[in-house]
Amino acid sequence: MSRSRKKAAGRGPRVGLALAAGGARGAAHTGVLKVLCGAGIPIHCIAGSSIGAVVGGAHAAGIPPERVEQEWLSADLAKVVRAFFPTLTRSGISSGTEKRRILASVLGGAPQIEELPVAFAAMACDMHSGEPVSLTSGPLLDAVQASASIPGVFRPVRVGDRVLVDGGLVDPLPIGACRELGAEVVIAVDILPAPHGESMGGQRVWDRVGERLRDTFREQRWLPGNLPDLLAEVFDPKVGTAMPLPNLTGVISQSIIILQHRILALELERDPPDVLIRPAVSYSTMGYLRAPDGIRAGEEAATRALPEIRRLVLGKGKRAAAARRG
Repeated sequence: MSRSRKKAAGRGPRVGLALAAGGARGAAHTGVLKVLCGAGIPIHCIAGSSIGAVVGGAHAAGIPPERVEQEWLSADLAKVVRAFFPTLTRSGISSGTEKRRILASVLGGAPQIEELPVAFAAMACDMHSGEPVSLTSGPLLDAVQASASIPGVFRPVRVGDRVLVDGGLVDPLPIGACRELGAEVVIAVDILPAPHGESMGGQRVWDRVGERLRDTFREQRWLPGNLPDLLAEVFDPKVGTAMPLPNLTGVISQSIIILQHRILALELERDPPDVLIRPAVSYSTMGYLRAPDGIRAGEEAATRALPEIRRLVLGKGKRAAAARRG
């Protein structure tokens, strides 16, 4: 345990922060942290999944929310493309090398989780057993990268004798892991997108991609003659029904979102947090380019929750002080 972590122990209730998975919507986590830090709310431990582990790991390492905010605001299309650029490895579309470089530039150095000033757990999924894995020791960079390795998109990460992928698959909002770190008051931030129908804007993007591919392949005589028709089957919505069928990417994305929502609903019923913050962040495929909106949504939601947070922290702090005097 680090010296500052020891110093924080024993001062009122231990406040824990559970940060959900949610991709680009994770900008809202930074907004929440800005408000909590500005209000003087102590954070003794953090557990995060996927983007929640990225933002939470940075805070646990002592990096101010304003520094992480600048990283969000500096995101442009070129940077996003580089992070997800396909290198076509055996086990993922991208090797994750560029993503790791970006994470290293934010986290700095090579800190060990057990030496961080704030107790921290990054949730990941064991690719072989399907079990949730709480990473509470070892290199912070490895833990964060494993927690945010979207299966199929990024190559899995080896940590010890395990092969790990995105923690959002099995524990999208790690409330239990936060309690295991010793939290007496758990503030959970849920940024998971709700199941949604594909927007017309998103559909138009895929329409243009499909049209371009079909036009290109029709000019290639060496391709099977039915390939353009197959592409039309994949990309074109089916007309004549009350609701058009989604395209292939929409089916995959929606399936993951539905699974995460079912897991989260069961978790909230089994072990609800003391405070649940749900920023109103819109779902967008290109959300990394709309970070200011996400940060603002996090700030607004945390500000609304502050009275309840203060009541819990102050109330438990008074009871603990009275118990010590008694």
